[in-house]
This record gives sequence, C-alpha cells and structure tokens, in this order.
Amino acid sequence: MEIRTNDETTNVKTNDNKFELTKLSKRLAYLLRYGARKEGLDVDDNGYVHLDDLLKTNLMLDYSREDVLDSVKTSVSYRKVKRYDLRETDGKIYIRAAYLRNFEKNPCHTGCNVHTLLETSMNYIISNLDYYDLQDFPDENIIRDMIRRLKRQKKLSNKALMTLLVPTVTRLDLEGVYLTKNTLRMIWTQCPNLVAVSLKDCGYIITDSVLNQFTTNLPKLERLNLCSCNHLTAKCLSILNKTLKHLKVLHIATVPSLTYKAVLDFILAGTELNFLDVYFLKTTETEYKTLTKLAQDRGLNLILREPKGHNSEKDDLEEVEEPDEDCDEFD
Repeated sequence: MEIRTNDETTNVKTNDNKFELTKLSKRLAYLLRYGARKEGLDVDDNGYVHLDDLLKTNLMLDYSREDVLDSVKTSVSYRKVKRYDLRETDGKIYIRAAYLRNFEKNPCHTGCNVHTLLETSMNYIISNLDYYDLQDFPDENIIRDMIRRLKRQKKLSNKALMTLLVPTVTRLDLEGVYLTKNTLRMIWTQCPNLVAVSLKDCGYIITDSVLNQFTTNLPKLERLNLCSCNHLTAKCLSILNKTLKHLKVLHIATVPSLTYKAVLDFILAGTELNFLDVYFLKTTETEYKTLTKLAQDRGLNLILREPKGHNSEKDDLEEVEEPDEDCDEFD
C-alpha cells in the first residue's frame, strides 16, 4: 500500500488542477476560435457566443460557470495579450476569442444530424484524393479546408499535398507538417501565387540555404511564419531582405540565433514591413530602446519583450512558455 505525505498529496492535487485548467483552456480555444458552429452554437457577426449556450456543449459539461468565466477573464498569451473578450448585453454574457477566429461550418443541416451535401462530398473527396485532379479547381477556400482537415487528422502527407497544392492557393499553413525538400519544391512549383506561408515548427528542414531557395521562388510572399525554425542563423534576415521585396509580416520568434544587429539591419532595409515578431530576441536596455524607437518612427508593429529584469525566475519561466499565434491569418 502506497502512503503519501501531506506535501506529496498537495503536489498531486496541484498537478491535477493544472491539468484540468489546461484542458479547459484548450477546449475554450477550440470552441471560440474554430468549433462553435460545428458544435451547434450560434455565433454573431463579431464572433461572440452566449455563455449559457457554451456551457451546454458536451466539451464544457465538466466545468462550472465560474471556472469558464475565470479562464476567460485571466487567460493571456505569452505576450501578455488577452485571449478572450467578454461583453454583457441585456443581462446576458457573451464571450469570444480575441484573435484567430476561423469558424468551421456546421457539417449537418440545422436541427438534425444529417450531413449536408457539401460535407458529404468533402469527406468523400478527402478519402479518395488519388482519383481527383484539382489543378484547375477555382475555390481556394474549399482547397484550404481540405488541407486543414487532413492536417488536423494527421493525414496531410506529401502524396495528399501533391493533389491539393494548386495555383489557386494563396495562403498555406504547414505548421508542424512533416516536409521534405521535394515538398518545398512542389509548393513553389504548384502554388506560384502564394502570399502567406506558415512554416512554424518545421525547423528540421528550414536552413538558411533552404530558405533562400524557397523565398527566391516565391517572390510574392507578404506574410511568413518561421517561428521555431531553430536551424536558421542571423543571416536569414538578410536573405529575406534580398528575396522578399514585398514582405509585410514576419513571425520569427523562438529562433535563438537572431542578433540585435541582424534585426536592426532588417528593419532599416524593410521598406514595406509593418509587423515583426522577434519577441524572444535578447537585447540590452539600450538596444531595446533603439529598436522600439525605430519601429515607432517607421510605423512598425514590433513584438519584442523588454530586457530581463531582476525577477530572473519569472523571466526563465517566460522563456519556455509556449507561444500563441496572436497575429497570424494564414487561414
């Protein structure tokens, strides 16, 4: 028989509580960013959902009204940005995700569990991609929906991408997808009109030389996410300045090789850049002030944390906190 001390019992309860809070946070994020309509909830034009209706969904049955409200009011991203908005109208509380709202359509007809014709057709096509040639298919939203579904199902293989990468696609989110050099070549060959690409967490394949080749062949790119591409060096920023003349948005947080000098030169050379996320860049107080002042003068939205203060424990925790995609709009 295992006997636990009071301290051990307290730790177990604390860990269980953290697990439940994390699970609640993930369920809220799914419902308020993507799944509300799919779960049968009414969503208004501004993305708000009635709290009472939210609490009735199967995913929220284990949580009290107080639990949900507390999570909505206190949850912030690693940049200290509120994840959720709350408003009260006629005594009723409505909540929404503050960003990244991209709701999936309800797959069934209203009031029943019968799938719509579109949903049935999509499921069949996704399951039988080998039989389809979609190169001339005109609807980008449907193609991207297929890619998103396969990605969520962990079935977005190179073989599937060969069918789904078509010229009509202008935005592509490949975060965490297993890519090869052949995949990257297929992307710029079959999707020459791309303006936004996320390669977050694809660091195993993205090096300076690979990035140079990729961006040289996709000169129309305006938005790029390279977060956690840890094989990149500070040289990658000069590569982007050379290959992407119309780059407006760059997420490149959690790339440890970046330097103050490289970021400074990048900002000075970027004529169309209006958003730059280098949150984890290590700077001195003087360097931080120089970059933020330069960004302000140029109308650049710069995401950069202040230099470490005296509270080293808090700073260390901040370094390992999982980033959110606060400003990405690849979908």
